[in-house]
Amino acid sequence: MTDTSKTPQLEPYDLDKCTIKIVLLLHPCKTNSNDPDCTIAVSTHDDIPLTKIVKRSQLSLSEPVEDLLEELKADLPQREFHARVKQSKTSKQETTKTAKSIKSSKTSQPTESNTSTIKQVQLF
Repeated sequence: MTDTSKTPQLEPYDLDKCTIKIVLLLHPCKTNSNDPDCTIAVSTHDDIPLTKIVKRSQLSLSEPVEDLLEELKADLPQREFHARVKQSKTSKQETTKTAKSIKSSKTSQPTESNTSTIKQVQLF
């Protein structure tokens, strides 16, 4: 008798009995249009998705989706702030690493005994 509890059960290729992934990408407005494009993709079983590009005006989003978009819109300034703080910390860390690396390379000047080895390495 085999233990099937650890083996993931594959969902059937039946639309009513499998997980369906729907991705909706709302693109920013182009300069010459007030009606931005949207990309809709659908797939199951990690297969290649079917996609379609439509105008935003062609979509009729449900109330929960519209509510989430409004919530996201209100939260964007806070998200931008946190992204800038994170990027600032990352930049400072990279600057510190670079400064330490430069300092380390300056303090380890070649001596006469290892000059030829260093010159060989520098050729490559």
